[in-house]
Amino acid sequence: MVIIIHRCEMTVKDDVVGKEIVQLKQKVDEMGLELRYITALLQGSQAPDTRRPELFDLLRDEARQKAESRLDAGMAKRCEMRPECRQRFMELLDENLGLLDRTRVTEEDLDRQTEKLEALRSKAAAGRCDGCFREVGSLFQDQTELMRQLRLYRSKEEIRDSIDTMPEDLIVRDILEPLSNPQRMLIMKSLSRSQRSFTELSSLTGLRGGNLLFHLQRLTGTGMVFQRGGRGDYALTPKGQRSLEYVNDLYMSTSIPVGDGAPPGNAEGRDHVPSSSE
Repeated sequence: MVIIIHRCEMTVKDDVVGKEIVQLKQKVDEMGLELRYITALLQGSQAPDTRRPELFDLLRDEARQKAESRLDAGMAKRCEMRPECRQRFMELLDENLGLLDRTRVTEEDLDRQTEKLEALRSKAAAGRCDGCFREVGSLFQDQTELMRQLRLYRSKEEIRDSIDTMPEDLIVRDILEPLSNPQRMLIMKSLSRSQRSFTELSSLTGLRGGNLLFHLQRLTGTGMVFQRGGRGDYALTPKGQRSLEYVNDLYMSTSIPVGDGAPPGNAEGRDHVPSSSE
């Protein structure tokens, strides 16, 4: 009897040690993934915007590996529904990672994903599936934090707090003023696809000599445009590219098509083109 009890105790201890080893291995794997996250983010912060898709693909792959590893280790092992639930969870988490392709992730986007997770939870057996849903919920939060770190997502509360602290003078001087002139917008649109020489810009925009130079100096002075090699071609900076994309997003999301209540023109002077001194 004593021998049987001793063997049972050894079996229990072996099971506990085995679980601890699995948990330690999982933590080591996660630390490796986190280190690769940090390395990729540091490299991406120093790289031009042209490498953004490459960086995000790397982070997406790392996040997917992390999700698979965590689900394999954290989901119930002896549940007959484990394969189907794992597939459903990975589909949802893959949809989340697909949001990395967007220039911005909204709170509504994540609310829709949360509703899908809650729909799965509503079909789960009460009490039996709590551990699995805790694991996928934790992964969901990790992916949301990744979007926040990549500056793709901010909650409405975070946006309101950010608005409260905006430096008005700096924003007007370095962002709004450079973009508020139609001629400078024309220059930036001309540079949106490729770098251009002074002569090419003059031909594309119709601006000549000192007039074109004046606007280029305004754009280079505020970090929207830079000139390669002093007298080389002009190109948009990452700040300039993002600013142009955000202006386009703002225009597309706030414009009212003609016929839906908006006048075809602006009686107060929408078509007025400021002089080069404006």
